[in-house]
Amino acid sequence: MSTKIQGALAALSALALLTACTPSSNDPDATRNGANKTAEAAAEPVFRVGAVTDEAAESASESTPTSQPSEDATSQPSAGATSAADPSPSPDSAASIPGAEDFGKVTESGDEIDLDPGQRIGISVENADLSDVSVTEEAHPRIAHDPGTFFDASGTALETDENARAGASTPSSTESEPSDDETKDSGTENEDDAEAVSAPAESAAWISSYGLVADSEYTVKATATTDGGDEVDFDATITVGASDGAPMSVRTTLADDQTVGVAAPIMLNFGSTVSKEFRDDVERRLSVKVTDEDGRERKVDGSWGWLYDDPQSRLHFRPKEFWPAHSKVSVDAPLKDVPTGENSVGQNDLTLDFEIGRKQVVEADVKTHRMTVTRDGKTVMDFPASLGAPKSPSYNGTHVVMSKAADYTMTSEQWDYETDVQWAVRIHNNGEFIHAAPWSAGVQGSQNVSHGCINLTTQRAKEYYDSAIFGDPVEVTGSHVSLSTNDSDISDWVYSWNEWKKLSALD
Repeated sequence: MSTKIQGALAALSALALLTACTPSSNDPDATRNGANKTAEAAAEPVFRVGAVTDEAAESASESTPTSQPSEDATSQPSAGATSAADPSPSPDSAASIPGAEDFGKVTESGDEIDLDPGQRIGISVENADLSDVSVTEEAHPRIAHDPGTFFDASGTALETDENARAGASTPSSTESEPSDDETKDSGTENEDDAEAVSAPAESAAWISSYGLVADSEYTVKATATTDGGDEVDFDATITVGASDGAPMSVRTTLADDQTVGVAAPIMLNFGSTVSKEFRDDVERRLSVKVTDEDGRERKVDGSWGWLYDDPQSRLHFRPKEFWPAHSKVSVDAPLKDVPTGENSVGQNDLTLDFEIGRKQVVEADVKTHRMTVTRDGKTVMDFPASLGAPKSPSYNGTHVVMSKAADYTMTSEQWDYETDVQWAVRIHNNGEFIHAAPWSAGVQGSQNVSHGCINLTTQRAKEYYDSAIFGDPVEVTGSHVSLSTNDSDISDWVYSWNEWKKLSALD
């Protein structure tokens, strides 16, 4: 365990013990009476709130977590009593206390505290155990609570029950649609009923996992339980000063009120590269809420993933399975003043509200030379087609409709051609389209002669073109080659679900 955290807790407890044991006069009776009065006063929980540097917090979290005691385990003293039995810190450890002048400051409920951006919040309590902690950013209530790390009185990190933590910033899963008389929770925070993070037994302190954002106001709430079983509530307001970091923009390719297909990812593009050490700070602030057409929330299992820089950073959100059809999606990305690098911060907040339309899925089979289209489970098109020839194959995998044009000039340096086509629907950045190809109409349904595209007659291509929207999935099967995750702006569905989750910066 870091001597910084051990020193902090030991120093605070030693101070409490010293206060309790120091007589007020040379009179023995006065000594006893003063000690009794001091002991009575010390029975009230004493909270301290202050700033902890990243270095101290990281060092503290590297201590070996301890499991919660079993129900029949011997009861341990409260935080204050346990610390009082510990040896006093050495001068070296006392000097290395993280944020000693702030973290060691006694804070009364209702106090207002000024802190600097980038630091973490530290909370400790004496004469009681922490029961729960919550940190809420007032301007952005949808941000998930910071889980932080709890410590016992000796300064050892404690394991937290994952089920006791506050909701994550991404939706969680469900196997069923909401019934008429119930509302499904998407896993994001309920703005009117925020939950705190429950503390393990014997918790004496807590340090946040994420740094404070500039020009923000936070509400810190905690509950402590005394040895006698009394619960004491505590709250304080933290105001964070300005940052001098260079602004980095964030934008999205989708538009408010846009209707997209069930495979459309949420795409955030940054104006520069977000440093890896700050990506968790960015990602944890993002929330996605899914509702049905009547406004009832739907649970959707999904995750954010950081794709390779191109050269700017790209952050996408995709569900585990395709989006539920006929849904509404609300995205909240409050990234203004959030650190994105050692000398950069987010330039702007971003919100997005779009709709998921009908579930239209294209299936194109290289071996059967056919393309079928299903809409909400019903086959609406079944066309003969010609896909990529053996020397220029189509690629297996889930493609996504990216754009479309009634008239388009296709060029290829590799195959040395320039051809004008109609009703072109782009499904990948590698040059794959679904388009009209009247010159191959005679072999459509029997041979593959294209340069990787899906060829249809002009009439059939027009029919499909009119139905296609951004985000529709196009599944190609039967080829001897498959899509690569590095070949497209939208390669999200090429990853397996486990591979995709590993692209998140959050644990």
